[in-house]
Amino acid sequence: MSTARRIAELYEAKMNAVLDRAADPRELADYSYAQLRELLAEVQRDTVQVAASRKHAERRVSELRHAADRLGEQAEQAVAAGRPDLARQALSRRAALRAQVSGLRDQQNALLAAERKLSAAERQLRAKVEEFGVRKETIKAAYTAARAQASIAEAFTGISGDVTNADVAARWAEDEAAGLEARASALDDLLVPGAAALSDEQLQAQLDQISTRAEVDEELARLRGRLASEAARGHRTVPHTADLRIEAWAPTREECLAEAVRGLVDSFAVVAGRRPHGRTKRHIRARSDEDLLIAVIDEVIYRLDADAMVPVSVAVRPARDDGVVLFLALIPVSEAEIIGAAPKAGSLHDLRCAPDAAGRWSCGVTVDV
Repeated sequence: MSTARRIAELYEAKMNAVLDRAADPRELADYSYAQLRELLAEVQRDTVQVAASRKHAERRVSELRHAADRLGEQAEQAVAAGRPDLARQALSRRAALRAQVSGLRDQQNALLAAERKLSAAERQLRAKVEEFGVRKETIKAAYTAARAQASIAEAFTGISGDVTNADVAARWAEDEAAGLEARASALDDLLVPGAAALSDEQLQAQLDQISTRAEVDEELARLRGRLASEAARGHRTVPHTADLRIEAWAPTREECLAEAVRGLVDSFAVVAGRRPHGRTKRHIRARSDEDLLIAVIDEVIYRLDADAMVPVSVAVRPARDDGVVLFLALIPVSEAEIIGAAPKAGSLHDLRCAPDAAGRWSCGVTVDV
């Protein structure tokens, strides 16, 4: 196996292990950087070891050559002394030493080639480590910003099921925009040719108002977009005699499954503001979207029964095999505020998970409590 291939397989094995347990990309970035540095140190140790072996082989070749030359001189002396038998033995030993020298030369050449490959791999890996050291901080900063945006989106989840609230907020935003436009129009009237001359301070103040209006307009546009997005997803619970009906809706299948999990948790516990104690990732495959829904619900109930853990946040991502990957951030049940009966199992009766004619997904599942 080549040195480069060995390095690649070693790094791939370590990365597969960390990917199985890392849910936070910031932790993954730090861990990957540490593993790259560890791998670089291992390559450096291997390079030093191979170089030491090569130098040892060189010294051994020199020693054997000296011994072979000495035996040749002794063979000549034995012949001169009339002892051909001793000369024959000396020459036999010299031939054996020369054979060892030849074998050591091959070994020395192989060690030199390995040393050169390791040195090249070390240079490449060192450059990768330095490059990744710079990139990982950017990755961590980007993920932190993304998580902040996700947290803001989750804060609005509670109002997503109430479209009226979204309409009220949108109307308020439109009224604010209309007021700003009126003030801007008045400012434009002041700036038309022939208007009274303004002092430098007055001009700067009104220019600042224009900049503020532009910033507010942008913020209002973002608010409208966010409210529209939040209104497109949500969940609700419908109590039955001895069970509970959870209904969820979202633009995509995966978001709809996540909303169903949030609806399940909200039916019996309050977990907002709690810091997760652990994270888990589960790849789920099923024959149909309805089977996926019941499998996701059963996974959450299993964590509750087996580990006494409840999700504080949830994310569902599509998998290549048409399944999903379920990400859960968990806290102990003891840290949650229990407000209802804990779920026991999902029911296959009246199970629903499908898009409507407009492409919006909706889910429905009945849960025994």
